[in-house]
Amino acid sequence: MRWIYLLMSGVAVLGFSEEAVELAPLEVSATRSVKTPFEQPYAFYRTDAEGLEKQVGRTALDRFNYGPGVFIQRTAPNQASPFIRGLTGEQALLMLDGVRFNHAMMRPGPNQYSALIPAMSLSSIDAVLGGSSAVMGSDGLTGALDFRLATAGRGVAEAASPWVATRVDTANGATLQGGVDGFNGNWAYSFELSGSQFHDRVGGADADDHVFGSDKGAYDGIPNTAYDESSAALRLAYFGFDDRVIEVKSGYTQQSDAPRPDGYFENTGKDDRVSRYYDPQEFAYVHLRDQWQVDSELVDRLQTTLWWHRFGENQIREDWRDDGATLRRREYDDQLDALGLDMQATTLWQGAGAHELTWGGTVSFENTENSYEEYRNGSAYNSGNWSNSTTISDDSEYLSLGLFAQDDWQMNETFKLLSSLRYSRYDWSFGDVDGDADDVSGGLRGEMVLTESQRLFAGVSKAFRAPNLVNLDGAVDRGSNGVEAEGNPDLDPETSWTYEGGWKWQEAKNAFSVTVFHTRVEDLIQQEFSDGQGTFTNVEDAELQGFESAWDVGKDFEDYRLALVGSVSLVDATKDVPQADGTVLEDNISRANRLYGRVGIKVQRESNWWALLQMRWHADYDEVSSDDGSDIRLTVAGNPDGSMPGYEVFDVMLGWESDDGKINLSLYVENLADETYREIGSGVDAAGRNLGMTAGLRF
Repeated sequence: MRWIYLLMSGVAVLGFSEEAVELAPLEVSATRSVKTPFEQPYAFYRTDAEGLEKQVGRTALDRFNYGPGVFIQRTAPNQASPFIRGLTGEQALLMLDGVRFNHAMMRPGPNQYSALIPAMSLSSIDAVLGGSSAVMGSDGLTGALDFRLATAGRGVAEAASPWVATRVDTANGATLQGGVDGFNGNWAYSFELSGSQFHDRVGGADADDHVFGSDKGAYDGIPNTAYDESSAALRLAYFGFDDRVIEVKSGYTQQSDAPRPDGYFENTGKDDRVSRYYDPQEFAYVHLRDQWQVDSELVDRLQTTLWWHRFGENQIREDWRDDGATLRRREYDDQLDALGLDMQATTLWQGAGAHELTWGGTVSFENTENSYEEYRNGSAYNSGNWSNSTTISDDSEYLSLGLFAQDDWQMNETFKLLSSLRYSRYDWSFGDVDGDADDVSGGLRGEMVLTESQRLFAGVSKAFRAPNLVNLDGAVDRGSNGVEAEGNPDLDPETSWTYEGGWKWQEAKNAFSVTVFHTRVEDLIQQEFSDGQGTFTNVEDAELQGFESAWDVGKDFEDYRLALVGSVSLVDATKDVPQADGTVLEDNISRANRLYGRVGIKVQRESNWWALLQMRWHADYDEVSSDDGSDIRLTVAGNPDGSMPGYEVFDVMLGWESDDGKINLSLYVENLADETYREIGSGVDAAGRNLGMTAGLRF
């Protein structure tokens, strides 16, 4: 037997549409289900590549920002850290095409890693909100983002179909990408390249208020915000078997000469900030996936995925020593390799209703290489204890094992029950330390079909996060205040319980959804700076609650559609911090308390023309944590206690596509009023009035 599906991803990264060829499915998602987001009992939001292209922002993550439940923070312009229902960094699960992207050396809090995912290769970004450890393992305390790669060939029918695309704007710079897709015999392939050159960002009318030093009043742009990026990717698929398909996906991304503005005097006003930058920062991956329609009594489908990821960065820091005359240069060279195997079986059986049982296991091994060099006034300097100067101990190891089962039970035409269970074990070693942690996590979700277009869902889920190597052994400074956060090998794992319920409506082109949630995190791992050391600790617990909603509701006229589009999200988050006198202090979780969204009017005229007028907004950030006042990312653009003003920014876009889908063009103006604003927690101001253009051509 061979299952057939129309490969509709096409060349979606450019917004093209062509006749699709019939291939066996390679559907992989963060929920391990092939059903559409609407059919799953989650707060599940998918934005395809075409939808991403119809937004402002220089990268796919910028264009994904302000979506339901997710806000993107940028400590540096080349970095991007999604806040998922209030948590970010290693506490938010990131995936690449259904494979775990989080790794054991992820930095705490906002970090840079998701910006290294090759945007040109994406077919969509999935936001799956709520606890997500049951089938995917550690992390995901409040949700997951899955960066889904396009399939090999993108559905074209020709042996070779070249394409080229670009995005250019006045506030950031330019990106040029191109490649070739093909389909021949039993093979499909895609090869693509991308290059970006981003100059110093041009901020709003008053951006100079946040520039310090001799350039204040004369600088054409925001200092220390330029960087270069290049990517390459290759995907191959063989589907000559009647009952299986094999696909290889690979890629490489490099960012070079990429500064962190919070390490520079011009952006902070602090004289000891000379420089802090990455050169280079790299990510490489290879995924080999075999999907086999077994049709045995025990297994109907078997999916096996073998993957390799490499993360590498050379971070350079320069600062003046306390004597004011010694320039110290520190170079941290860090690399992590992750090798993993995931086996997922699907069994279909009939009981009191129809069951789809998904079960299997995952194992991965991670190993690091870490080195450190120091120079003072240009000469090599030997501190006498190099091993304690690396980001984490050299040759650290992290082993992960998981066994999972998920039952999707269609009880009758009205009710469905989704239950999941997972056992996870993590073992680590660094220096003279060996440790481990394990957990049983799971979830129970119910769905009620009200009508063909309306569904209610509710659920409870337990998620889990084992401390990673940086939590246990790290020596990383917090760039905003320079205090080093020290690892703690005695940390306990974090767990979260999430209770949520929601309503979905989808009819023709219209859609509306709303979800309310409450999450309790036990043994939350945070950096505690009150002792002056920045040690990682388990605080007593944390509470996060709120809601998110998204809509695309319109009316069709004779030859066009007029729609109201947008989303809104609210997170309220606190943590309990034990005090030395035995009392417990209730504090806000830093940068977690948010109310934000976007709302717009979209016009689609037949299949060729479209226009969007929207407002992106964020309410005041005034529920600050006790240490926000030492975070220069907040205080430079806000108040001494770390509170920051809200903003409303207006954008307009106009686009056109040819009848055959082979040519597209759009023009946009971002931040019409040239407002100066800073997205909460980011290292520099956002773009001011920005004139841009995108264009794509398939030959």
